[in-house]
Amino acid sequence: MAAIDWERGESQGLVPLQPEHRLFVSVYGPDRVPGTPIVIFIPGVTCSITEWVGVRRLLQPDVRTLLYERSGMGASDEVLEPPTASDMALELDTLLKVLEIAPPYVIVCHSYGGIISREFFELTHKDKHVEDVVGMVMVDANQEGSTVLWPDSNLEAIGQGLDWNTVTGLSKSRVLTDTEWQAFLDEQASEKHQRTAKREMEHYIDSCVVLRTKCQFDRDPPLLNRYPLSVLNGHPELDLRKAFEAGVLAGNGTPEQRRQFSEKLAAYPVINEKLQRENLGLSRNHRFVDVEGHGHFIHITAPEAVVEEVKWVLQKG
Repeated sequence: MAAIDWERGESQGLVPLQPEHRLFVSVYGPDRVPGTPIVIFIPGVTCSITEWVGVRRLLQPDVRTLLYERSGMGASDEVLEPPTASDMALELDTLLKVLEIAPPYVIVCHSYGGIISREFFELTHKDKHVEDVVGMVMVDANQEGSTVLWPDSNLEAIGQGLDWNTVTGLSKSRVLTDTEWQAFLDEQASEKHQRTAKREMEHYIDSCVVLRTKCQFDRDPPLLNRYPLSVLNGHPELDLRKAFEAGVLAGNGTPEQRRQFSEKLAAYPVINEKLQRENLGLSRNHRFVDVEGHGHFIHITAPEAVVEEVKWVLQKG
């Protein structure tokens, strides 16, 4: 792998960070011109880059992108270290140094990827590299306050035994090809993926709590200063309502669990939009895009919406 120039051509493979710690990496798009950004994707908790093929494919003719699997996902090796958001950020920072992919970077993050990406910013600012990240696209991304919405023990009880992709309609509304979708399903079903997903979830809430202590929303200038930020607001309540109705139909959950989650569903869109708009405070140069009719997985059901925002960030940067 040392012979590969990751700034030129299209390549993929396992890259060693340590002798027994390798990450799967792929790069696509035109050769990189020095000084121009490369777009890096950070998936959500328990998620793989197999979700991002549709977005990558649309960007490929014009934009250089880097996709990688976190430890324990895809072909990447499992490690013993706890998968906290700060550890995941350090892993990404180490990977970029090993690949010799220099800044500037544009980050595209989804869900919990918003927490990881902000921990990555914390690393760059700590090293006084405040111009490493020159733009960001947050795809229905979580922030430290998002734990008020999820995870939810009532939903876990009501959704027990359901296939999420089926009951939410994601298997039909996805834009991925049949081959790409099967690769996504195969990855989700693997024992290694499920072990990693469980470990990531064990550290999800604590990672949000740790990020809160860093008071990033209170900084002046803001974290991204004037670098462009696009926030895409999805509608997870659409997915959750379908799962709720399917769970009730299956007889899952107690009456009290159903009542409590029904109340949360009613308030969900207002709270989620409030949290998404708070993310705008990370930059003085931002825009908010409401992706109506699409749930949490915008990049799977409406990849063109994500691509438009990536191109806006690159244009405004």
